[in-house]
Amino acid sequence: MQDPHYIASLFDVPEPLEVSVFSGRGNINRQTYLVKAGPPGSRNEYLLQLLNPDVFRDPEAVMRSMILCIKAQRKALSEGALQTVGWEPPGLVPTREGDEYLRIIEETGIKCWRMMPRIADSLSFRSLQEISRPESRVRIAEQAGRGLAIFGILTSGMDPSSIVPPLAGYRDTRLYYNQLASVLSGCRSVAEAEPYLPEDPSVLRSTKDYFLIRLEPEAYHRRLNDPQLRRFIDLAGASKDFGLTLANGLASGELRQVVIHGDTKLENFLFSEKTGHVKALVDLDTIMPHTWLSDWGDMVRSLVNIAGEREEDPDRISVDMDIFDAIARGFLSTVRTVDDREIELMAAAPQMIALELGVRFLADYLRGDSYFQLGHDDPPELNRTRAIAQFCLFERLRGNESAARRCIQSMRDPGRSV
Repeated sequence: MQDPHYIASLFDVPEPLEVSVFSGRGNINRQTYLVKAGPPGSRNEYLLQLLNPDVFRDPEAVMRSMILCIKAQRKALSEGALQTVGWEPPGLVPTREGDEYLRIIEETGIKCWRMMPRIADSLSFRSLQEISRPESRVRIAEQAGRGLAIFGILTSGMDPSSIVPPLAGYRDTRLYYNQLASVLSGCRSVAEAEPYLPEDPSVLRSTKDYFLIRLEPEAYHRRLNDPQLRRFIDLAGASKDFGLTLANGLASGELRQVVIHGDTKLENFLFSEKTGHVKALVDLDTIMPHTWLSDWGDMVRSLVNIAGEREEDPDRISVDMDIFDAIARGFLSTVRTVDDREIELMAAAPQMIALELGVRFLADYLRGDSYFQLGHDDPPELNRTRAIAQFCLFERLRGNESAARRCIQSMRDPGRSV
């Protein structure tokens, strides 16, 4: 059951099969394969993927949520939710037994394999840095903003309470701050970290290790006393109340809870090769109940930082307001349902997500890189670099907040449709 060719043969696709490692696989589901199926001249392409059991402890819940999301998008499209065509939700190829995914029971737990038709005539980009022409970058950014709004329209009929969060504690800013506080306090055991630990038993089981230092004392103190890092440790603490704005808004009911995508990086948007228009938002493993401002903030903070998340020179971190304007234009010209409080927070949400990520990278660096684990080719200070980049981006976004607010207010036009 470890042979991808054999696994592929269990799905309802025509023979013969050609199976190879998919070059565009992400960082989570590393076992992703390109399957070419059918006789020469009429071959179709599919993606075969194992949900990473080390990351997704309940892969069947992830699959159930994915299936609900696909069905919701297709239902909305069939009912004419969009006035234009071109959007193509991901799909699932059934197994030869008629199941929507392949379920394998092992001693260590359940593994889930899925096969998806590869969306034809589509383009994807890992970052805007790949696009050389500024006008093309702006156009893609605008289409990404439009794609996020379309996803919200097509999933608006979903009941958020029907979706089980795929990762315990994910997008919980308060949890991340508590992890940082535990690490800064020098906690090395669960007993020492007890004041900072979550009350929810399932969240505790999944996250307790991230409250504990794994470095030797000398290495930990060297990282903790890093003069350059000290400023960002203080910045994280001083900005905590601001960083908890979305979490507090959800808890109080001030902010609406909807089904969000949860990972709105550029490479998860697909664009038409012919028109350049957005046509899909893929990778539905992290859909969850939250405010759409979280998706908006994550998309914006990642796209406007042309320097990238691994930039080692903090002075090169900047905000491209042309890109911000494009994303806002695409989103606000398309979105259907927003309220005044959400509009008010649109300029600040990217700051909050950059701050949240800075806290996560910082805590991980100080405890010993136990969550954002380093690859063989990664520099040992990578999470330090990532943390500083996000904190600098937070500061740059905050400095551009007035311009962002003016942009959003000038573009707000709830009467427009797709």
